[in-house]
Amino acid sequence: MFCITRYCQSIPLLALLTIAAVAQADVEHRFSGFATLGLVTSDNPKLAFRRDISQGDGSYDDSLEWRTDSLIGGQWDSSWSSNFDTTVQLVAKDRHENNLNNSVEWAFVRYRPVDGFDLRLGRLGTDIFMLSDYRQVGYAFPWVRPPHDYYTLLSLYHFDGIDLNKRLNLRQGTLNLKVFYGNSDQKFPTGLRSSDTTRLDFDVSGASVVWEQNDWKLRYSYANVAINNNVAQPLIDALDAAVPLWPEAADWAGMTATKGRNFSYHEVGFGYDNNHWWAQAEATQLRSATAIVPQSDHAYLSIGRRFEQFSLYALGGVARPTREATIVTAPAGYPSPIAEQLTQLAAATARNLNGVRIHQKSLGLGVRWDFAAKMALKVQLEEFRIDRQGTNLWLRTQSGQAITENQKSQVTSVSLDVLF
Repeated sequence: MFCITRYCQSIPLLALLTIAAVAQADVEHRFSGFATLGLVTSDNPKLAFRRDISQGDGSYDDSLEWRTDSLIGGQWDSSWSSNFDTTVQLVAKDRHENNLNNSVEWAFVRYRPVDGFDLRLGRLGTDIFMLSDYRQVGYAFPWVRPPHDYYTLLSLYHFDGIDLNKRLNLRQGTLNLKVFYGNSDQKFPTGLRSSDTTRLDFDVSGASVVWEQNDWKLRYSYANVAINNNVAQPLIDALDAAVPLWPEAADWAGMTATKGRNFSYHEVGFGYDNNHWWAQAEATQLRSATAIVPQSDHAYLSIGRRFEQFSLYALGGVARPTREATIVTAPAGYPSPIAEQLTQLAAATARNLNGVRIHQKSLGLGVRWDFAAKMALKVQLEEFRIDRQGTNLWLRTQSGQAITENQKSQVTSVSLDVLF
């Protein structure tokens, strides 16, 4: 494992890159930035709308929320020579655990021994989606935010490790081949405005193939995630302790365990843009060896038309589970208070196994106005239909209260995106 992965992290690396760049008299520097000021409101009183699962707050019951989509980022690129360059990117935004280390999205050294071949080492963006390189740069995509049904679960923005990229010019197109490996350690909120978190430490490896020719872009990517810790260790301990009274608890503990288990992404995407009409779509299969990570399929399709400064677009998405909901039944025949304790344990197990399920679909319309250079104003209207056993992309506003009916939410969003 790399030093930066387990111990150095990105803050010492950031300092190292800064010192190295300053020490070079002939280094070329370039600073750029991006920002989004967003407002969003959702009318559902039971479920809070959020941009991704790293956020512990959101809009519900027609509340107006500005932190969901608002952010500001800066990027510093330094070229040391024709073979070496560095990049550091910091982003300030709403996330559950906000500190400097998490705000460093990129901090890497790139070595290019020959034209078309890159080796990067450090904190890298995870290149397994169409928007991987710019999913936080609102000006770079047409919508207010990346499609909710697809990108809300994909909160893996970066990892500490290495990647290799080879670019080939074939006929009239370009083929990019990439492989990567590294580690990430993230915390996720377990409830609305709650200090309780779930921690996930994992190693990620994968590859991507991207073909671009004229107006078309096609890609396939694969990522395998190996989990290094048990996300729900207290529940596993309780189930193990209950095995003498409830032998099936050993099976539930096995389903709940995450340490040493893997999950994987298979993603395909396409994009088309002739400067007038554009279309983009992605589909992902998430397959998991542990019930705590939701096994599901995700897809979206968006089509738009440009009219000089204005763009109109439609957006539709779907996310559905590929496993049935789990039914956990406590054993009968025990006296009080053992019976009540086993019933509570069974209910907690069912909540953990079913609470991660994702089952929803959406339709939306939007308009983008590029009213000035490097500035765009967007308005987006969406309707979400959420299955009562598939609310994991949202936060429940009443902790511990079950969602007994399918839900619907009208989400209205406005954003101002700028580059500088």
